[in-house]
Amino acid sequence: MICPLFNRFSGLLLLAVGLCSLTGCAFNREWEMASSYSYPEHELAGCWEGTWQSDYNGHHGGLRAIVTKEGDGCYSARFHATYATVIPFQFEMPLLVTDDGHIYQFSGEQDLGWLAGGNYVYTGTATPTNFEAHYEAENCDHGTFTMTKVHVCSASCGAGCSAAAGNE
Repeated sequence: MICPLFNRFSGLLLLAVGLCSLTGCAFNREWEMASSYSYPEHELAGCWEGTWQSDYNGHHGGLRAIVTKEGDGCYSARFHATYATVIPFQFEMPLLVTDDGHIYQFSGEQDLGWLAGGNYVYTGTATPTNFEAHYEAENCDHGTFTMTKVHVCSASCGAGCSAAAGNE
């Protein structure tokens, strides 16, 4: 009787992947809107792109984030990550931020639910171009997020803009 159980499991897996894909579409729309906005160069707010890496089990994947300023010292980071290169996962984390004008230091905590590892505690630093965070989850997972800021290229800047942005 393994087949009925497998069919039920595979159906649930397809449903879960389908629902995740739908939320990925919403994130992609928000990403397109946010990435078309020209954030001040020195600001933490903006679009970030990179990878996540678990030091606990070696899992890793792509990572994008939309960081928005909520108030003095308060930011929100909405993340879209991939797991096993094809399974999207999305979550939001508050960032409590201090900065000295050059380097942002942040920390926070968020419960992502049992399936995602429970409560996460994270700390990190960011410059206007680089973002690195270290996380520890309730399920013993721990690792890093490493991202670079996505630079906006206006239509008037021409083909040289993307090359110049990559050299910063």
